Amino acid sequence: MLNLMKENKTYYQASRHPELIELSKAPFLTVSDKGAPGSPTHMSAIESIHTVAYALKAIYIELGKDFAVPVLEGLWWVEEERPALEVPTEEWYWKLIIRVPEFVLNEHLEQVKQNIQRNNPELSHIQMIDIELIEEGLSVQMLHIGPYEKEPETVQQIEAFMNKHNLVQNGLHHEIYLSDFQTTPPDKIQTILRYPVKNK
Repeated sequence: MLNLMKENKTYYQASRHPELIELSKAPFLTVSDKGAPGSPTHMSAIESIHTVAYALKAIYIELGKDFAVPVLEGLWWVEEERPALEVPTEEWYWKLIIRVPEFVLNEHLEQVKQNIQRNNPELSHIQMIDIELIEEGLSVQMLHIGPYEKEPETVQQIEAFMNKHNLVQNGLHHEIYLSDFQTTPPDKIQTILRYPVKNK
């Protein structure tokens, strides 16, 4: 069975200190919308993308190409000039992503979307799911351990590292959810925080 997380350890590991890494292009399932973290819209999108990912896995098991479904990730942004933390959370935009093998075909994605929508009409984000190639390139990242509410403390360390090395943000705030937030105690949740960067 193909395990993308084991084969791409650089992508799915980070230290407790800011570090600079280089990331190549890879395919991801994606779904985008707007709303507060944990809101019904956000949770519906999470359920939808996971449902599609595991339905694709089932197809490829039958084709002799089984793969482990990697962890969920999120890209976050606001469409205002104010800092994100000053914007009401219901105005936050996000793109949920899950990495998939390069052999996953769009025709199989469309097949599972139609099947899922037929049997689960309440999943309103199914038809919004696509496969996208994402390439962040040069990035700064750090492992955050603790509740999401304390992420700004880790972000401050990342920003200090960027300033020290004359780097500026060149992409979206990226979170990789190594822990299941529904079953993990808040103080033990592990999240990789990552920012694409470029030289000033």
